[in-house]
Amino acid sequence: MKSIAIPIRYYKDFPGGYDYGYETLTLPFDECTFLLVDVDGKTPNPTTENFIAPALQAVRQAGMRVAYVHNDLRLVADPGNIVGEVWGKTKNPTGKNLLAEGWGRAEFKPEYLDCVAPRAGERNFPKWIWSGFHDTFLDQHLRSWGTRTLFVVGYSRRACMHYTCAEAVGRNYRVILLRDCSNKGPEIEMPDTVDPNLPEGGWINRITLRNFEHLIGYTTTSAEFVQAIGQSGAR
Repeated sequence: MKSIAIPIRYYKDFPGGYDYGYETLTLPFDECTFLLVDVDGKTPNPTTENFIAPALQAVRQAGMRVAYVHNDLRLVADPGNIVGEVWGKTKNPTGKNLLAEGWGRAEFKPEYLDCVAPRAGERNFPKWIWSGFHDTFLDQHLRSWGTRTLFVVGYSRRACMHYTCAEAVGRNYRVILLRDCSNKGPEIEMPDTVDPNLPEGGWINRITLRNFEHLIGYTTTSAEFVQAIGQSGAR
């Protein structure tokens, strides 16, 4: 049976630990799916182009299954939506319900940079809130494919990608995050959480990643993943 040997990192949250652990997991290739979370958008993005795109190219060459999730807030666009009420206060200077503004919009199609655009046969599931599992058919398709392990990339580390991964492990999927295939440095920081002295660039990034690595799943890097998947045919 074809397999992939992937180096992983996690955080040991116990007395005598409190440090990173490193291992190599050997996993059945056919039980793996590469999941891209909210990588849509046409604006040039160095992370998408230089880290996510090479990983996706390697996945396609090796024949691993690929799935996408993307936001489509029309699914719940309604003046009474509470998320829209909250975001109107926290993300919109006008205070308007952001979801209510999308009420009645007839059509939406996500756009992608060419290097990460979905291909024919690659499922792309619309979602209305952070998790790619909530009120979608992602889980049903993953189980139909026999998926046990998800390799995850995308955005954002503090919201949609994080919640998607958390719900995945809650549904008994092994989650391996490509940690350099998401937001870099200050991209998801608030002005008072930026800290150039931290390797993660700020406290939100640091705590979110640390919380992931001790509670939700494992991490690896794009380069390690590309190398591992390139060697998978030899097993």
